[in-house]
Amino acid sequence: MKLHTLTTIIVGFLLACHAGEGSDFSFRTDSREGFCFPSEVFSRVKTQNDKQIFKKVIEKINSDTTDFTDLSDVLTKTGIFFLETPYVAYTLEIPGDEQLVVNLREMDCTTFVEYVVALTLLIKENRTDFERFTQLLACIRYRDGIIDGYPSRLHYFTEWLQNNADKGILEIVSNQVSDVPYDTRVSFMSSNPGLYRQLENPEYVSSIKETEKVISGFEMNFIPKDRIPEIEDQIKDGDIIAFTTNITGLDVSHTGFAIHQNGRLHLLHASTRTNQVEISPVPLSDYLAPMRRVTGILVGRISLP
Repeated sequence: MKLHTLTTIIVGFLLACHAGEGSDFSFRTDSREGFCFPSEVFSRVKTQNDKQIFKKVIEKINSDTTDFTDLSDVLTKTGIFFLETPYVAYTLEIPGDEQLVVNLREMDCTTFVEYVVALTLLIKENRTDFERFTQLLACIRYRDGIIDGYPSRLHYFTEWLQNNADKGILEIVSNQVSDVPYDTRVSFMSSNPGLYRQLENPEYVSSIKETEKVISGFEMNFIPKDRIPEIEDQIKDGDIIAFTTNITGLDVSHTGFAIHQNGRLHLLHASTRTNQVEISPVPLSDYLAPMRRVTGILVGRISLP
């Protein structure tokens, strides 16, 4: 394969999955009343088909689940519901102002994770309404739950993990199970604005640069890929797995969910390999072994009171 062709494939993959458009709104979080309630109405982009899929997945999980306190089980069943859903990149990149996009018909690796997490939080709350689902989705997708233009979206997955940990939605398990520091310095978006339609706006580039400075100061540990077999038993089904990368200025290149099969850790994810949601055909450590650009994984776990 020619070098320029390989580079195009890599960049396209990264743009689709490392970051991913409403009135502005903000969220409060209160463990006594639930997570992420908006302070005002906001715009949503969805279709009737999305609402129908939403209804089907809620009915399916509610009918198949007996212990709704087992978030690992709920996350896994919800993710499995979307098996064979088409992989489609850039579904959040719509014209005009930033709005909350709901597209359950097709998804990339990050939106797949977001939809499954939001649905799980909804089920945990014993709610079944689409409006509440969109509130939770917006809370997960945007910095501090506030939609304030394109830069407010959690584009870098290290910030996605850290910000949702700060909200009390998850814990970063890789910080506990590994003592290997991860270099969180990022600059990919501001260094390559031509790859992002919205970054034609120079104010957005400046805002992204400021965010990159904050992310670059994060302290995180990661699990090198050659150590994954040693810690497989410490990763639960439904844990969020993010691939760390050595590509300059980038933190994470892909994400999905942990799922164990035949005693080994696999990945449930929206895959560019098959262009659909799938379970990796081989254990995660074997899946990552030939990937030169992947250095290891970060692990997040939904952790609610």
